[in-house]
Amino acid sequence: MPQITFPTRSPFTLADMVRGNAPETVGIGHLHTPGAVARAKSRPAVVILPGLGGIIPERELRYGKMLAEQGYVTLAVDTFGARGAAFKNHTLRALRVTETMMLADAYAAMAHLARLPMVDPARVAVMGFSYGAMISVLAAYEQLAKLFAVEEQRFAGHVSYYGCSVPRLDDPTTTGAPVEMFLGALDRNVNPTRSREIADDLTRGGSKVGFHVFPDTYHQWDSQNLTKKFVRFSLFSCRFGVDAANNLRDLRTRIGISGRISRTLALIANADPRGYHMLRDEGVLAKTDARLGAFFAEALDHRPAVTAGRGDDARTAPARR
Repeated sequence: MPQITFPTRSPFTLADMVRGNAPETVGIGHLHTPGAVARAKSRPAVVILPGLGGIIPERELRYGKMLAEQGYVTLAVDTFGARGAAFKNHTLRALRVTETMMLADAYAAMAHLARLPMVDPARVAVMGFSYGAMISVLAAYEQLAKLFAVEEQRFAGHVSYYGCSVPRLDDPTTTGAPVEMFLGALDRNVNPTRSREIADDLTRGGSKVGFHVFPDTYHQWDSQNLTKKFVRFSLFSCRFGVDAANNLRDLRTRIGISGRISRTLALIANADPRGYHMLRDEGVLAKTDARLGAFFAEALDHRPAVTAGRGDDARTAPARR
């Protein structure tokens, strides 16, 4: 599992990206490749985006290795490490590294994978966890793809694991790629009503959406927390809007988010002191592993070398067009 570098940028806000105020940055990632020899440009690939906990062996690297064993080339992006923000405190990470930087990393990682001799540029997907899952959903909007994509590239599929339900775009138009969203019914870091609204936006915008809510399930069911772990603050109440000109605003305080101070104030104003819990759930993990494999098999037109069972459904909305 070699650690690799790739060129990316660090715009603080979407407005900075529009203005070209996006300093060049050396991105860091962990690359997994299938063991079998592949024909040139034949492999599908997956960009993996971290949560605020950063790269975790039991999560980002686990999925990277698992998918590589199924025939995918994977790149787990270390967004926080690349910017000197590998703090233990998740709040400090969120203040230092923005969702705009993570979007830049996602598209830069796709461009890097597309240049590899074994990867088919038309079959690169993105998946993420918690904060990174929010980014994997944002990457499905055409408005943001136009802003960040390298050489008109688009992701072929998007997967969100317990993704934060913070931003919502005024223009729901998507790239058309399918989206899969996994949520826990007991997750107090994610607002299920707002997540449902975002899923509906994506459907109206042109994507096929799978929306899966697992009952009796907490945040990060794929963690190593065998007993409930409490996290003090959550993003449950945080709601941002993005207009057609890529201006970001806090819907609660009406603060326009244009830089470090306004973004910090908006996050502080919306931090929910009720917090949330994380708890591993082997049953739910088996179900999401199965759905992940089935989703990528369809979205990337690939039949994995290792195929998981499908598992039983929880409360699952049928995929819609």
